[in-house]
Amino acid sequence: MKVVDFEEVKSIAEKMSPSEWYDWVDDALRKKVKFQMPPKIHITQDSGSYFNIMPAIYPEDNIAVVKTVGRHPLKLNEKRSVMMSDMMLYESDTGILKGLIDGEYITTLRTGVVAAHSALLFVKKDFKVIGLLGLGNIMTVCFKTFIFKLRENGDNRKLVVKLYKYHDQEKKFAERFAGLENIKFEFCDTYENVMQDSDLIMSAVTKTTENFADDKYYKKGVTIVPICTMGFQNCDLFFDKVFTDEVDQIRGFKYFDKFKSVTTNVSDVLNGEKEGRVSDDERILVYDYGLAIHDLYFGRKFFDLAKGKDVNYRYPHEKYFI
Repeated sequence: MKVVDFEEVKSIAEKMSPSEWYDWVDDALRKKVKFQMPPKIHITQDSGSYFNIMPAIYPEDNIAVVKTVGRHPLKLNEKRSVMMSDMMLYESDTGILKGLIDGEYITTLRTGVVAAHSALLFVKKDFKVIGLLGLGNIMTVCFKTFIFKLRENGDNRKLVVKLYKYHDQEKKFAERFAGLENIKFEFCDTYENVMQDSDLIMSAVTKTTENFADDKYYKKGVTIVPICTMGFQNCDLFFDKVFTDEVDQIRGFKYFDKFKSVTTNVSDVLNGEKEGRVSDDERILVYDYGLAIHDLYFGRKFFDLAKGKDVNYRYPHEKYFI
C-alpha cells in the first residue's frame, strides 16, 4: 500500500490551478447519484472535541474511502494542527486497503472550493458587493477559486469586498490578494457593516453562539454561503430558498421544518432537475455541510498524483484458522 503525507499533498496542491479543483467539485456533484454515501457520523467528545466519520463508495472507479476528521485542542507544548484528518482508500470490489493519505489539506481545499462553486451558481447576475467573515485558510481557498473562475470566464467587473476586522486577519487577507484588478477591500468593525448592502456573503467563522445580524441587514437578492453553517439561523425563517449539498445531513437543523422553500440539493440544480435562482430579488441560503464524495474525489486525484511511500501492509492472502 502507499502512504501520502500532509507535506506531499500540500506540495502537489501548490502547483495546481483552482480551476482543476472547481471541476472536481462540479463533476462529483453532477455524478452524485452514482456514489453510495451515508450521512456522516458525528461523535462528540469533551471540551468541544469531535470526530466525524465519512464513508463513500464510487463503484465506477472501483474505490471506497473512509475519512475521519476532527477538532482537538492542543496539549501542553504540542505542535500540530487543531484539525486532524486521515483518509483510507480501498478497492471497492475486493476490500483491499490500497493507501492512506492525509486529509487535512484536502478537507480545507474541497470545503473552500465547494463554497466558491455554490456562490458562483446562486449569486445574482449583477452582484457588486461581497461580504466575507472568517478569513482563514478555507476562506482564502474559497475567494481565490471564486475570483479565478470569474476572471477565467472573462468577467472582470469591479467589486467591493468587505472584510470583517478580527485580529488583523483582514489586513493579511487584503495583502494576500492585493494584486487583483478591479477589487476594492473595505474593513468593517461590525457584522452589520459586512452584511448591509452585500449581494454575496460568505462566512467561514468556526464558532459563534449568536446570529450575526438582524433580518433588516439582508437586502433582496442576497446569497449567503455559511461554510460552517452557523450565524444565520434567523435567515432560515425568511429567506426565499434554501439549497444544500445533501438534504439528509441538515434535517436536524433547528428551523428545517420552517424553511419557506422545499430544500433542494445542489446536484439537482446542476443537472437541470430543479430550479436554482429565478429572480434577482430572491434571498438564497446555501448550506454545504460537506460530502464524502468530494473527499473521495479529491483523495483519489491526489493519491494518483503522489509518489508516496510504499509500505508492506500484510493483509490475509489465504484462508486462515484461529
